[in-house]
Amino acid sequence: MLCEYKKILRPFDVNGFIPNLILIFPRVLMGYFLAFKYAPNKFGTPWTPDYMNLSMFEVSKEFVDHIAFQGFPFDTMPFLFAWSIGFMEAVGGLLLIIGLNTRVTSFFVFLTMAMGIFFRKWDGSWDILPVFLFFCMGMFYMGFGAGRYSLDYRLSQYVL
Repeated sequence: MLCEYKKILRPFDVNGFIPNLILIFPRVLMGYFLAFKYAPNKFGTPWTPDYMNLSMFEVSKEFVDHIAFQGFPFDTMPFLFAWSIGFMEAVGGLLLIIGLNTRVTSFFVFLTMAMGIFFRKWDGSWDILPVFLFFCMGMFYMGFGAGRYSLDYRLSQYVL
């Protein structure tokens, strides 16, 4: 089983400083935006603004209502969907920044954004573009891995 996990953990091997540097910037930016720009407005983290009045791992009522407004399947369990989205953004964003468990985290980013693209009610605005960008980046890192400058690479080299 450890050998199977090593296959999932190990990023695609890219040689060279510049290609690995190109791999790290989108991953860190995606993690930063998920964890520090999108998650604090809907999910309780240590960096959530005080005016949100959210305790740790608490979902805002407005976000739960927004999820319920999206219709089926979200209106069946809006609190569970809202909590899982907030948790994925906050914790998944941090994992992407450090490059730990990148393929699995990217799968959840991909899945969450796919649900946002295909089941969301379109309100006529173009605020779906960041969702589509995260969808594409999640698909890329799910297949490619984090690259050489990540904890995934270090763990696959030394621990496993």
